[in-house]
Amino acid sequence: MAVEALGYRPAWDALRLIGAKLEPIPVDEDGLNVDALARLLRRRRVRAVYVTPHHQYPTTVTMSAARRLALLELARKHRMLIIEDDYDHEIHFQGRPVLPLLAGDDSGVVASVGTLSKVLAPGLRLGFIVAPTELAQRVARLRAVMDRQGDHPMEATVAELIEEGELQRHVRKMRVIYERRRDALAKLLETRLGDTLSFELPTGGISVWAKHRRQLSLDRWLARARQRGVVVNPGSVYRFDGREPGTLRLVFARLTEGELANAIEVLRATAPR
Repeated sequence: MAVEALGYRPAWDALRLIGAKLEPIPVDEDGLNVDALARLLRRRRVRAVYVTPHHQYPTTVTMSAARRLALLELARKHRMLIIEDDYDHEIHFQGRPVLPLLAGDDSGVVASVGTLSKVLAPGLRLGFIVAPTELAQRVARLRAVMDRQGDHPMEATVAELIEEGELQRHVRKMRVIYERRRDALAKLLETRLGDTLSFELPTGGISVWAKHRRQLSLDRWLARARQRGVVVNPGSVYRFDGREPGTLRLVFARLTEGELANAIEVLRATAPR
């Protein structure tokens, strides 16, 4: 299976548990490098690719239209499954969200996975899959073995929220709140850490992917911040090879504007001079 070289480690762990041999594919400002995936396919059989095209995790970039079409064509040609993790499709701030890969799939090669954890609560642990019928049925059979009953009261409650339109109204409200927090964090980064970090303003999602402007001892900096109650993940957490790419991920969704201001002040105070 192919995965993004910068990506979601828990998914990699889950894939390894089912016996998958993972091959990392580079990621850049247009998302997954589909040309690199094509080169891999010329060397060996790839059963599936796991990808986050809407807001690439963790860089937040959106896969370009050209790469989306090329990826779908590669999957069709090689009968390769695309596992599309559309984990934050509802969280966008400018215009309409880019349609999922699933919307352009006329060959039955995409399984699109989503979650309600980002728009309701992380502890909810409710997700969904939209996939070709045979694959969806097989997944359902495996799910029944692992957890036969699920959480019926919670599932019924969420279903009612969807049917009555409450979930849609909640999503609209959270978009406004998240955008306000994103903008607050961006302003703080520019005014308080502008000489240390650079970043591109994300068009959606719940985090900012920031890069060092100069050589820093990132581990030492983040360790000092952690001692003062501010926890930030370095880019190495998301790299397949575990190396430090000189980046860090700043999550803004769960913090108020006041909490974001306090956190940035701690990062500023503990940054190497």
